[in-house]
Amino acid sequence: MNLAWEEPQASMDRTVDAHIKNIRAKLKTIRPDLDPIITHRGIGYALRE
Repeated sequence: MNLAWEEPQASMDRTVDAHIKNIRAKLKTIRPDLDPIITHRGIGYALRE
């Protein structure tokens, strides 16, 4: 959070999750058969190669 936002204390815990959800929804309209974002529980997210 410190690296992504200028004021990380103003961000809620689920901010990144909400952004990833929106990105996934937008990508699904382009390629419904592919989810290019991998969730690593407790760590974060990654993109598929």
